[in-house]
Amino acid sequence: MMMKDDEPVIFGEERGEVDSFTCRYFIELNAEKYVVGMLIAFSQGEAENFTARSLTELDQETFESIGQDSQYIDGSVVQGAPMVPVLDAEAKRAILAARIRDAGDVIQILTDAEEMGMATDEEKSSLTAWKKYRVLLSRVDPETQPPEEWPQPPQT
Repeated sequence: MMMKDDEPVIFGEERGEVDSFTCRYFIELNAEKYVVGMLIAFSQGEAENFTARSLTELDQETFESIGQDSQYIDGSVVQGAPMVPVLDAEAKRAILAARIRDAGDVIQILTDAEEMGMATDEEKSSLTAWKKYRVLLSRVDPETQPPEEWPQPPQT
């Protein structure tokens, strides 16, 4: 069923019943007032549920103006700085393990080239840089160091 601005949703017409409800629009905000959830209530029960969850109700036009990294401040949608995701310890460990694994894959190929006498001078230099990067990654404590402070891969 296509809906236009504030058009009531009709339920139960096939049984001769008519129960209309005008869609209502809600958003969920995080502590920094970024929009982290957008919900549309298609029934009174849903609207009551969203209201009970302390979600913020908006008109349709404001709701549709929300984009990536939007914040809702003092009744207005504003474009915020890009939202930085908060990673838990498990996610940080997984990211670190993936970076170490990826470095190992690059090192293995470069090592193969060197062992077979096929490595160029650039590849030999790159091998040393990738090994150093992997060692530096192995020293990272993901519990105390945020990912933005971790070593960056070599520019090869």
